[in-house]
Amino acid sequence: MRNDDLEVFVRVADSHNFSAAARELQITPKAVSQRIARLEAALGTTLFERNTRNLRITDEGREIAERARLALSVLDELKEIALGGSEELTGNIRLTAPAPFGRKYVAAAITEFSRLHPRVGFDLRLSDQVQDLYSGDFDLAIRMGELADSRLIARRVADNRRILVASPSFIEAQGHPLRLEDLAGLNCLMFAYPGLLQNTWPLRKGRCEKPVTINGTFCSDNGEVLREWCVAGLGISLRETWDVYDELRSGRLVRVLPEWEGVASKISLVRARRETVPRRLTAFSDFLVAQWQQAPWDA
Repeated sequence: MRNDDLEVFVRVADSHNFSAAARELQITPKAVSQRIARLEAALGTTLFERNTRNLRITDEGREIAERARLALSVLDELKEIALGGSEELTGNIRLTAPAPFGRKYVAAAITEFSRLHPRVGFDLRLSDQVQDLYSGDFDLAIRMGELADSRLIARRVADNRRILVASPSFIEAQGHPLRLEDLAGLNCLMFAYPGLLQNTWPLRKGRCEKPVTINGTFCSDNGEVLREWCVAGLGISLRETWDVYDELRSGRLVRVLPEWEGVASKISLVRARRETVPRRLTAFSDFLVAQWQQAPWDA
């Protein structure tokens, strides 16, 4: 059994597709097929059921994939131990993050970290779906808000502030609201998806918290859409400061009722519980905390 065969197998198990795994590994689909066949022969079991349209991992394959991820992780840690006192960090970090935040800030942070540690590679996957760090092929994840899974180790890297914003054209047409009660008479942009409509905004001024019921003719399940609608002058929005930082600086958006903010949550870097943690993961975690201690989007 070869380590590179195990790595190919895990990639195929995660992507459910030979061609997708080949693209990620920068090898040919034929080479992927050959390595899977070689691994199946070494293990004496079928890992995937194949036909012309579908690829399905077998029950045995699913169990082997879980253990293969652990084995590859342990081998990675052994390489670090073998380096002894070397200060140079090596290896890959598999990271997942929410798509808009990842594009705006995580990618830039990785660029800066890579200048300091050029032998550390990254596999960054951006998704608005919460990825499972136990069954998925990830070392770390950026998460917003409170964590539902108590098995995860979380480290706060920044605060997630939310503020009320509108476009200058909207303010010119509708006027500046002077009190929270004024929001009820203005068009507000609401986050919604089947089974959820966020028509109440929990707002805070100092120690005073007050939920405000809002109304509006526009709703979406995508924050980037809400931001663009807000820029277009369609209504007032409660947006994360990291999401509207550029628009505020350029003047395309202005703050509304600036003494009031949404109740802040956390931006956390999370990982699965492990006996040992590779130095590159600890170093990257320390780096993000230092970079975002004074969040650039709140400057």
